[in-house]
Amino acid sequence: MPSSPRALTHPAFASALVALALAALLYGDTLTLPLFSDDLVQIPWLESLSWRELWSDPSPYGYYRPLWYTLWRVWGGLVGGLHPPGLHFLNLIAHLAAAWLTGLLVAAWMRPYVPKGEESSVHRRLSASHSAPLATALFAAFPFSRQAVAWPGALYNPLVSAMAAGTLLAYDRGRRGYGMHWIGLALLLAALAPFNYEAGLLVGPLVVLAEGAGRLQRRWQHRSWWPLAFVGLFLVTLAIWRGMRGTGVTGFGLTLPDLRRNAGYLVQGLVYPVAPLAQRLAVWWDLDPELSLWLIALPTLALLVWSGLRWNPGVFWLGVGWFALFALPPLVSMKADWFALAPRYLYLPAVGISLVWATAASGWLARLRPHRRAVASGILLVALLTPAAVFVRQGVRLYAMVGESLWAAAEAATRERPLLLVNLPMRITPRGRTYPLGFEGIIPLPARVTAEGLVYVHTHLHDAAEAVAFGAVAVDEPPGYTYRLFGPLVGWEELATAARQARAVYLTRYGPEHIRLLEAGGLSSSTGEKALARFGDRVALLDATRTCDEVGRVRLTTYWRTEAAVETDVTIFAHLLGPDGTLVAQADGYPLLGMLPFWVWEPGEVVRDVRYFDPMPSGEYTIELGVWEPATGERWSAVGSPDTPLPDNVWSLPVHCPSMPGD
Repeated sequence: MPSSPRALTHPAFASALVALALAALLYGDTLTLPLFSDDLVQIPWLESLSWRELWSDPSPYGYYRPLWYTLWRVWGGLVGGLHPPGLHFLNLIAHLAAAWLTGLLVAAWMRPYVPKGEESSVHRRLSASHSAPLATALFAAFPFSRQAVAWPGALYNPLVSAMAAGTLLAYDRGRRGYGMHWIGLALLLAALAPFNYEAGLLVGPLVVLAEGAGRLQRRWQHRSWWPLAFVGLFLVTLAIWRGMRGTGVTGFGLTLPDLRRNAGYLVQGLVYPVAPLAQRLAVWWDLDPELSLWLIALPTLALLVWSGLRWNPGVFWLGVGWFALFALPPLVSMKADWFALAPRYLYLPAVGISLVWATAASGWLARLRPHRRAVASGILLVALLTPAAVFVRQGVRLYAMVGESLWAAAEAATRERPLLLVNLPMRITPRGRTYPLGFEGIIPLPARVTAEGLVYVHTHLHDAAEAVAFGAVAVDEPPGYTYRLFGPLVGWEELATAARQARAVYLTRYGPEHIRLLEAGGLSSSTGEKALARFGDRVALLDATRTCDEVGRVRLTTYWRTEAAVETDVTIFAHLLGPDGTLVAQADGYPLLGMLPFWVWEPGEVVRDVRYFDPMPSGEYTIELGVWEPATGERWSAVGSPDTPLPDNVWSLPVHCPSMPGD
């Protein structure tokens, strides 16, 4: 690398700075996320295997990716376990490396524009200095990568992308006479890539494509037989992969509409900087999303082809070949609905996309005067990448919101277990769209995982949780997104049965900025307490405690027992009265945050019930409790101990919210 001040504009250094900055800005806070999705299955499976089984058996989903799992196992041994921050760190570093190597690949292959009478070496430096960071930025901010970077279980995508780019860089240096050890490095990376991920099989054919693009550019003086070695390597690794997995590529019953929609997803990725315009057209003109995409994509593709072939045909064809090669497997093997839910399959083609766009843009930027080039590059980057960056940040924000409830579930299990987790998020979908095609939300808890696995991978506690979906209390309607619930759908009786098998019940509540897991209570084995109050001779209040937290939110914990079967639909009212006796907040509803009406209780059953009031200013308050019938609005009669009628049929207790610093 050149010495300062040239070092700042050297392609390797400039690309590294861009990759580091964008990876940190877009994905830095993924380090605080929990584990989710297939991690909840793969980690327990990985921990149960011997080293021999790791390299001889497919994964729980039938994949054969032993090198990736080996990396996880070695990493876990070095840092003391497969913990969320460490696994997220691996994804972040792999994405950074893939982005950096993408920039280096463009810098190595870009042919400079040289005006007549000017020194070519100067323009080679200028061309590389702006094309390399541009390609790095286009790749680092690729919007459909967010699933692959935020989810540790998708580490194979950035790993194979980095290995493929490294293979081409090493092969290029070897072909240009820098030593046969570079060819050896390229062969090693191409041999290892298939054991990280099935698409790594294509790294060998990618070298063959690069050889063709290099000859088109007259990059090398002599022909070489080395591409045949990579073809042979492809055949050998393909045979190993098929033998270990036991099957080849599966088409999943693809239809022509599937292929058309898959092609649409791929084209949307190819023109991603301008694809948001297609969504605007679809909304403004009420067009079919696919039609609006093609209206934007066709002229964009024509401009990319014209610019690429005019200024840098070699690197343009390299980018097109890369994109086509790695886009082929999802195109022909995935049903469109699955592809829509798994945009991470666009991660590998994204290197080719970045090469194509960087080639076209650099051709125009190189013709500007040097003092204008930096300004134009900045404006171009902002225009091209802002929608993508906003899209990535929206996805990471959704992961962070979901992460609150997942972390809370793991923490709760360390205090009391087993847990019943109600209405955890299976899928979160933004209400607005940025791109015309595909699913733009996240799926943290697909149906194939379990709450038991969720708790285990974060705590190593077995049999600690169960999850159900209970639509009767899924009443939250956050303005920015919609949600689908995780777990089997249950009714009132099934929920009561599940609650009886748990020590504590938690309910997920969905707010505009947060998704929180609230303790609802649980069934208690204690039955001998003396009642504080009885309501209608059928329901007894055994105990009550209250706290006021640092934000002024009052939490009320009560214990209730049914003295006899309750066949009437009754519920509890809990009123918070201010110092002057006026009603300032309510927490009415069935016990367990609305999930356990008295008519499903068994006689003698004791339930711990937790309720929350909205935050209040500091001061003295009173909580009033009672039982009433919603159908008639009448309160059940209430008596205290010893059998003294209670005024207004309520039992009350004071609560103090202290003043906080700054009040």
